[in-house]
Amino acid sequence: MAELLLVSRWLDAIPGFLTPRTGPGARIGFVPTASSIYDDRAWVDFDRATLRSQGWQTVELDIETMPAADLKNALTTVDAIFVSGGNVFHLLAAMHRTGFADMLTERVHAGLPYIGASAGACVVGIDIEPLGLLDDPKEATGLRSTAGLGWIDEVIVPHADGIVSGRTVIEEVARRYGKRFTLRLLADDQALLVSDDSRSVISS
Repeated sequence: MAELLLVSRWLDAIPGFLTPRTGPGARIGFVPTASSIYDDRAWVDFDRATLRSQGWQTVELDIETMPAADLKNALTTVDAIFVSGGNVFHLLAAMHRTGFADMLTERVHAGLPYIGASAGACVVGIDIEPLGLLDDPKEATGLRSTAGLGWIDEVIVPHADGIVSGRTVIEEVARRYGKRFTLRLLADDQALLVSDDSRSVISS
């Protein structure tokens, strides 16, 4: 049973998603990996601060430095997981390289609520190839395939209102990849809620 909240940018939908599933004040495993290749990580700091202001406890899970055994144990001690934004190619490569992809998939399928923001939302889809127009694939080390985690059979395209990347880029993603993939375009004030086989776009 997968319970997913896939947001483009803003996190206002998190309390409504998480509270019925975990209760207030839950422990959220916070994964900042997608941004680790950048000097400026302001959006990650903002997301972490937002979660804390909403009343959640955040537990840092740096999958690139934590031993695999510690990561696996940490996933049994948190009530939910939050994967922040950055470069989705780097994120996917790190998830596979560290074994975190399989650990996380097992826990999410067992019912651990998952929240992904931007890259964290994109990585759970069927493929990330179309996102090469938004993120630079060359910033990933050792990525052998663009196949995503495959929890849903769509490609999440965040920032579809063009505020972050520009409307021309979003239009090109749709033109170039719309026939090969099922694209889910999410504006920055939208999120995709996935609960078992049910999917709905909500305001975030």
